[in-house]
Amino acid sequence: MLHPALLALALALAQDPAPAPQPAASGFRAVSVAAAQLAARDEQRALVVAFFDSRSEAGRAFDARVLQDAAFGEWLGGRAVAVRLDLAGGPSLAVELGVEGDGAVVLCTAGLAEVERWSSAIEPRALMAAMQPLLKHVDFMAPARARVKASPNSALARALLGDAYIDILQPERAIEHLLWAWDNGARESDFAQMRRNVTIYKLGQMSGRMKPLRKELVARRDALAARLLEPREGDVRLELALDLAALNSALLAPEKQLETWRALRSREGVAPEILAASFTDMLAQHLFRERRFEEFLAGKPDLLADFDARYRALEQELARAAAEAEQIARDAKGNPAERKSGIDPLDVRRTSTLASAAMHVEALGIVGRAGDASALCTLVLGVDRRAAAYATLAGAAARGGSAPLQEELVARGRAELVDAAERAQLEALLSAAKARSR
Repeated sequence: MLHPALLALALALAQDPAPAPQPAASGFRAVSVAAAQLAARDEQRALVVAFFDSRSEAGRAFDARVLQDAAFGEWLGGRAVAVRLDLAGGPSLAVELGVEGDGAVVLCTAGLAEVERWSSAIEPRALMAAMQPLLKHVDFMAPARARVKASPNSALARALLGDAYIDILQPERAIEHLLWAWDNGARESDFAQMRRNVTIYKLGQMSGRMKPLRKELVARRDALAARLLEPREGDVRLELALDLAALNSALLAPEKQLETWRALRSREGVAPEILAASFTDMLAQHLFRERRFEEFLAGKPDLLADFDARYRALEQELARAAAEAEQIARDAKGNPAERKSGIDPLDVRRTSTLASAAMHVEALGIVGRAGDASALCTLVLGVDRRAAAYATLAGAAARGGSAPLQEELVARGRAELVDAAERAQLEALLSAAKARSR
């Protein structure tokens, strides 16, 4: 029995109302669009539909200059199934694809899902260069392009199309769509998190080797900084602060973020949440590495309350994850194939939170706030009772010059860890730390 998709194409071929095919130019097939679809599907190739308008001088010039160029035709015919249609004949496909003017070249899947198009202004060599990287990826690119066609003003759709261009190693096209998504997606609720956590970081990565892009991002950053310090009517200052923090983090520009944070601190009436949004993890790590401990600690004026909230949330998630793991184990009945494997995001979060706490324990010791350092250690160990937690905090206390706190943490670990494997790990970690300090 004929496959339904092939049957539909066969019926279309039999009933195709399109005008008679144009006499074949080099590389183009003198067949109907439906026949070209069948050929593209059968040969597993991209489909190229070229339109020109024989009624206009510009249309005829496009046909002669590009579509009938011998080198272009030979190149195209060896890589795709291509047909050439005269707009003067009123082909229905031109209406369906929205082709107007003197002509265009449209790259499609065999099912006529558009992937890319080029205007009649393009030259043969430029068209070959633009088309080459897409020909093998039409089925991959088509869904992303379809989302943009369906919702042309959707920042999420444009960002996903940009991601697709990254995947096929087309950074210039990716930048075009990702920048548009960043500039126009601030008010799109289903894109807000992706915009600040993913899209801008991809742009930042590419800007490291593409100077024009970096220049554009820096210009946006500087404009945001000015608006944050002197907001306009209608500006949501917290949103500006979050965008600026994301941009500086993507640009790996902690000193610029520090300038803004200092300026905000010097102004009266700046809301605490704006200051908190401006004190990014990147900035905190930069200040710590530079041993600017007073400013490092000033970024979290309510340090203990902040870590208490973080560890309470972590404790709840750990309890929920443990309950889910028990349920999975019961359902799987001991079958290892049913158990989760790979990196556990919750474990990564627990480790990164411990690392942040250790940085603060060290800094607190250095500036003489031993009591706060001890209180923070107690708070951490109330939730994280792994050997790694005792050893990490003890090492931080030692680096901060808090020998009594270090000894207390080692003693607590040896007394409170009941699992033999955990106790052995603690001793191994302590021995390794001692060896490194020699």
